[in-house]
Amino acid sequence: MTKRFSVIFLMFLSFLTLHVYSESMLSINRSSQKYGERFTIEDYQQTMQTAGIHDYPINGILYPVIGFPSMVADNTSLSVIFRLEHDVHFSVYEVEYVKIFRNDENGRSEFLTLHPAYTHYENFYQYVDRIGPDTWILGISVPLKLPEAGYDIALKIRGEKEMISRNAVFFPRYEYRDPAKFIVFSSPQTDGNDQSEDLNFNSGEYPRQNGDPQKGIVDAAFSQFNAGSSHFAVMLGDAVNGTDFNNEYSDFYDLALNLEIPMFAVPGERDVLTCFASNDGGTTSLPEFDGLEYWSKFIGPTNNAFLLGRIYLLLNTSEGTAQKRASEETSGFELQPETLEWLEGVSNYEYAAVFGHFAPTGETHSSETGTELLKILTNKNYPPVYFSGHDQQDAVSVFDPGSELAENSGIFANKKMEFVSTAPLSGSGKGYRGFRKVEVVSVENSNAEFLYNDVSYNYTCGRYENCQPDDPEKRGMQSVPAGNMWVKYSWESGSGEKESLFSGGDGSSESVTAEIVNWLPTDEEVTLRFIMPAAKYGYTLDNPNFTFADAVASGDLSTVFLTVKGKIAAGSSLNDFYEKNFTKFTDYVTISPSNAREIPTPLVDFPEKIDVAEMMVHNVWVRNAFKFSSLIWQVQIQYMNSDPQIFDFAGGEEIELDDIVQKTFSHNYYLRYTTPDGISGRLEFTIEIEENYDNGCCDSDDDEYDTDSDHNSDKDESDTDSVDSGLYHGDDSGPSQEKSGSGCSMQVL
Repeated sequence: MTKRFSVIFLMFLSFLTLHVYSESMLSINRSSQKYGERFTIEDYQQTMQTAGIHDYPINGILYPVIGFPSMVADNTSLSVIFRLEHDVHFSVYEVEYVKIFRNDENGRSEFLTLHPAYTHYENFYQYVDRIGPDTWILGISVPLKLPEAGYDIALKIRGEKEMISRNAVFFPRYEYRDPAKFIVFSSPQTDGNDQSEDLNFNSGEYPRQNGDPQKGIVDAAFSQFNAGSSHFAVMLGDAVNGTDFNNEYSDFYDLALNLEIPMFAVPGERDVLTCFASNDGGTTSLPEFDGLEYWSKFIGPTNNAFLLGRIYLLLNTSEGTAQKRASEETSGFELQPETLEWLEGVSNYEYAAVFGHFAPTGETHSSETGTELLKILTNKNYPPVYFSGHDQQDAVSVFDPGSELAENSGIFANKKMEFVSTAPLSGSGKGYRGFRKVEVVSVENSNAEFLYNDVSYNYTCGRYENCQPDDPEKRGMQSVPAGNMWVKYSWESGSGEKESLFSGGDGSSESVTAEIVNWLPTDEEVTLRFIMPAAKYGYTLDNPNFTFADAVASGDLSTVFLTVKGKIAAGSSLNDFYEKNFTKFTDYVTISPSNAREIPTPLVDFPEKIDVAEMMVHNVWVRNAFKFSSLIWQVQIQYMNSDPQIFDFAGGEEIELDDIVQKTFSHNYYLRYTTPDGISGRLEFTIEIEENYDNGCCDSDDDEYDTDSDHNSDKDESDTDSVDSGLYHGDDSGPSQEKSGSGCSMQVL
């Protein structure tokens, strides 16, 4: 019995990832673009400097990391690149689990526990493979998309310590033909004290202004990033000043952990500065400090491509040697030959946008490698918009067809091309501090053939335009002035009153209030996120302009993650804002438990008996699925002599059970559900499994395996908690046991 059940259990693991594997991260540090090819990841963890880096966060899990999240498209696949400190024979069976959770001071709330694919089946694309010395990649399917937010990820290998990467996973609700919305910003340094531009200060009322104005601007901006409708953000470099790498990178890492949308990043010249132990840096090969090492160990990779409808390309444009990176005065646009070779290899892709700290155009920073990049970009049928951050100001350079892109380069635009520079989020620079809100719409013809990308990247002036708030002829704003919108959450906990600019609640308080402040001259979409304790009747909102949008309960049903959406009106008028006559609009949303009301329960149709020898398809589906934001299917498995475990294996309103039944011969199945307003529970249903094989293939094992040995087969149903029988349930509730259309019993747990 033990031998056969071990094989069945390993077969079961394969069912967990029946989704076709589609890697959204097309390239990580110039890795291969083609699925199935063995590719290598640069071992950036090698020590390249004499001074050690203290307390860096990237350890066992190399990717995803905070500067390179994991899921970016409409598929449900997840890849994790990790390191084992010793070279071992490794297979997918050594992966105990991948957990997706959120961590706070009260502990961690786990939302999904995933198990790896079994790869001995031709049509299963999940895998585990060696990609470098002691470095592996694991591909695994995720059964559903969690609410849009930042999540932590944990990986456990048998015999090893659990590996954790913070804020590394996200699940955007994105369809291929939807507009791709993202934020572009640069220079999020928080250690300055620059108050040179009044558009960012609003009488000093933004959060944390007193004594630390630039941190207040950046915190308010990150709060606005979370509260908007963007799919992701891109940081265009100069995350640090380059004077105290360890502390500055630690500060930036802590700041980025607050983001509820994914952040991608490319380094600037300050981020990768080097310092040699002596003045003979021109001949010494080993720097005392190398900022690129800090970037790698706190933020992650460079030179990457990812997919969100179209391809987005991120470039490290400061790829010079350590000697060249020793002074920002001598730095400029530079790509390594390996990067250019990689770009040539992926030149058949059409890009929606390219991101780099330096632009390959202009007199100051153009270079030979910049010219090579321009050749690649002009060979595109649809030239992408190029976003850069080095110039520390808003500017749009537009090149009409036939225009030379860089002086004496001999490279001419074959179609209209745009190079967009962005104002800094803080620190020095010309004009106000800000960030760009970008939207990319892919335009197609009636045959669904791609024609071009329609891109908007200016705040109040049109595409292709250069405008400034103090320009009487072209008055407008390209970037959104930072520090003019934020959300402050407040709640009571056991330790007293708490506040946060980034997410509401910690799972301990049943009431949380969000204060939304808008000084901007535009109405703004608002997304609010709450971590709340489980409530029998869910939650309610006190503001009719906001509604529940999404929710999911933790695996143990103790906490609920709720997403609320709405809109806030403009504060100042546009003309008043230009004149710095600011007014603000403030709105409040309080979330609190609902009173007694109807409790919806999933109505599940499922077969009461399955004969695994029959060639039939057995569907299980939820008749009232529209009432639920999250439906997670689970099965109970007992592996060898271990305790029984309940595994998440699928999501959605309908599943096919045949494969899972044949691989597990399990009787007990569960449906974990959550409504948009936070009612959650777990439903149990039992299926009788018959095994009437008569082909002799398994006779030797028949005496070893008992199909009725499930540990819950004799469970007393009277011990199961149920919905109060005195409540009115409506057509979709029913008592704790109910016959479905197939005559099958189920229990609300």
